[in-house]
Amino acid sequence: MVKGLFRALLGRQVPTVLAAAGMLLSAAPACGQGGPWLKHRVFLYWGYNRAQFTNSNIRFSGEGYNFMLKNVVAVDKPEAFTLGNYFDPKYIWIPQYNYRAGWFLNEKWSFSIGLDHMKYVMVQDQRVAASGTISPGRWAGGLSGEAGEGLQLTPAFLRFEHTDGLNLLSLDADHYSRLWHSVNGKHGLWLTQGLLAGPVIPRTDVHLFGEGLNNPFHLAGYGAGAQAGLFALLQDRIFVRANVRAGYIDLPDILTTGRTGERAAQHFWFIQENVVVGVLIGSTRPRTAPRT
Repeated sequence: MVKGLFRALLGRQVPTVLAAAGMLLSAAPACGQGGPWLKHRVFLYWGYNRAQFTNSNIRFSGEGYNFMLKNVVAVDKPEAFTLGNYFDPKYIWIPQYNYRAGWFLNEKWSFSIGLDHMKYVMVQDQRVAASGTISPGRWAGGLSGEAGEGLQLTPAFLRFEHTDGLNLLSLDADHYSRLWHSVNGKHGLWLTQGLLAGPVIPRTDVHLFGEGLNNPFHLAGYGAGAQAGLFALLQDRIFVRANVRAGYIDLPDILTTGRTGERAAQHFWFIQENVVVGVLIGSTRPRTAPRT
């Protein structure tokens, strides 16, 4: 089952799965007034994601240059799905992963903190428009004013990646609407909706004009957005969550070549699909039956 879920995720089918499951299960009545107990329980989870990004303008500034690349295309960088890549403890930090810890205030609301490790890779050799200035001392081609769609982003000119990664450290607030639970009260399914916000701490690999490095982790900006998904609880302890997160990321202070004062800036929108597996910790039954 887990392998099938991850194949759906990596095939970018999660939004379709969520929509179909939500339509079918929202019509199924809950069995009585019982069901799994969430209030005041702690949860932990781990899983993996895919992500898509809108085109963005990227401004670079430093000694001898101040220019903007326009409508730059970027993609994520998923690992090939194998049991070794995704479940071997030696390699679980390599794919695009999510982890989170949280607490249920009551049967309807949870609050959590966690990291979304996305990867953002500028598509190499694309042609873009540019504006600004680059002195011939920094790049032999130079730039003054506007360059139409004729600037090719070759590796000799620019390589630009947040691949270790585009790290969104967010606080999430989620609302849970129960769709179904089993007669024995140990299994349940909820529709979730929530908001998220927090700092973005990328590790950016940049080579500009042939010089640069894989920079250290750096607080470069922030992200905020919303999410929706399905939360399925199994045996009152283990859960699987399929989720779609969407939002805005603003990075005004990106490290680039390693030279003092040389920076880049960009902002863009993102959509992320993820599947995670987690555990609930705490009492599995209330002292009195909860109201639904």
